[in-house]
Amino acid sequence: GYLHIPAALNGMNLVEVHAVVITAGTTNTTDIQIANVTDTTDMLSTKLTIDSGETGSDTGATPAVINATYDDVATNDLLRVDVDAISTTAPKGLIVTLGFQLP
Repeated sequence: GYLHIPAALNGMNLVEVHAVVITAGTTNTTDIQIANVTDTTDMLSTKLTIDSGETGSDTGATPAVINATYDDVATNDLLRVDVDAISTTAPKGLIVTLGFQLP
């Protein structure tokens, strides 16, 4: 999925990330990266992970880390949600929440 950054978010930083699935996957993690397509950078230095049998990244053994070097957005930036790995038995549904605020 993609997200277009509107003018109202210009100059803000990514400060919060969360992912949830509707039905948990099993065996291995589901790994999610937020890519700023416009800047050709990954916004997370540690990806969002949803562990086997879990439905949310908030309970992941390894918490996501926002890369402070690449956390800013500008008007008309294009962000992409990359699913870099999927549990062996794939989860169903994916909702990603991104929170922004002025530095």
